[in-house]
Amino acid sequence: MSAETTSQPTRREFLKTGAAIGAGLTLAVHLPGCAPGPDKVVTTPFLPNAWVRISTDNSVTLVVDRSEMGQGVHTALPMLLAEELDVPWSMVRTESAPAGAEYNNAIFPIQGTGGSTSVAAAWKPLREAGARARAMLIAAAAQQWGVDPSECTTEEGRVVNGRRRLRYGEIAELAATMPVPETVTLKDAANWKYIGTPMPRLDLEAKVRGAAGFGVDVQVPGMLIGAVARAPVFGGKPKSWDEPAALQVPGVRQVVQLSSGIAVLADGYWAAHKGVAALNVVWDNGTAGGYSTAAMRAQMPGLASRPGIQAKKEGTGALVRGDRTVEAVYEAPYLAHACMEPMNATAHVEADRCTVWAPTQYQSGAAFGGGVLDYAMKITGLDASAIMVHTTYLGGGFGRRFMQDFVIEALEASKAAGVPVKVMWSREDDIQHDFYRPPTYGTF
Repeated sequence: MSAETTSQPTRREFLKTGAAIGAGLTLAVHLPGCAPGPDKVVTTPFLPNAWVRISTDNSVTLVVDRSEMGQGVHTALPMLLAEELDVPWSMVRTESAPAGAEYNNAIFPIQGTGGSTSVAAAWKPLREAGARARAMLIAAAAQQWGVDPSECTTEEGRVVNGRRRLRYGEIAELAATMPVPETVTLKDAANWKYIGTPMPRLDLEAKVRGAAGFGVDVQVPGMLIGAVARAPVFGGKPKSWDEPAALQVPGVRQVVQLSSGIAVLADGYWAAHKGVAALNVVWDNGTAGGYSTAAMRAQMPGLASRPGIQAKKEGTGALVRGDRTVEAVYEAPYLAHACMEPMNATAHVEADRCTVWAPTQYQSGAAFGGGVLDYAMKITGLDASAIMVHTTYLGGGFGRRFMQDFVIEALEASKAAGVPVKVMWSREDDIQHDFYRPPTYGTF
């Protein structure tokens, strides 16, 4: 039976570059009956590569940088590791992981989730990571038993030799001393247990029970809730606002100016929302103030009649039926993404560190001005090592959460206020201040 064989870089090269495909969720596999006693300290001695962590309590952790927004990536990626590592699917759980360039997507060099690349990018590295860890566990068990590794196999999170069994956690320390294999042989497709089969979604139960942590669910001690008054047109700036009136609203604590507008910070969202209404902001709408949807639509027929860039031409350009010419006009307006969960982010900017909790598709990188980590560095002046990014579940993404406007607001508000701040957009905010699909007008 054929199998897929891959080469292995040096241990240093693998640990340095191997994480380029995966990070963003943590998979822990807890095997029953092996919890440590009260006098035992749990450690994680076995870190064979950028993805796999095996602790003495028999827990296995997978680190991947993919954001779960309903597309099922928190189930698809664990399947790759569980397949090659040979751990029971029923014990899998997921968590998000931090931001950093070491977790970049191999298909596009940023730590982001988009373009339907999650499985394609992680396909080989995660399977290899599981296979290498499994080979090292087998080598450790074989050494302990005094047999050749070829005489051992694995099943359900254990190394097996005849009637002998060793749980992964029992040999984690010894496995850490084993050399990383130069090559690994991946499972043949005919032997797959998980890949290509319908598996229960790992996030389903938590979401049904309401226990899944989305961005709007984040709670931090001492946190204020922020609502923001933004210009009604792109490029607008506030000329004046009534801060004392906003502060008179019960529950409102602070009013701070942001790059996007004026933020009202309060004990709860409704107080912040009412505080924004009380600001009575007078806006300078700038050069875009006189532009409207109606004016834009009035321009479209004339623009559409002009010769465009021709990619390909076939036929006469019209459908002729006898003596009739059939023509049509197709038009679509600006459209917002309208994610089920409106934009939100929570930030805690301190003198020596910064923590961000965000439902984001883009943790770090150079595209679009940067990811969450990059903007946190710009706004706080802190080094990346002092910034922690927690990726929550996303209530829809569609590419909208690649942009960082809502994260910037939380960072700026927290920095100005000196306390943790969760900025929450209303549905109206979300529709009015989105990054829209452009309008189209086509004649045929």
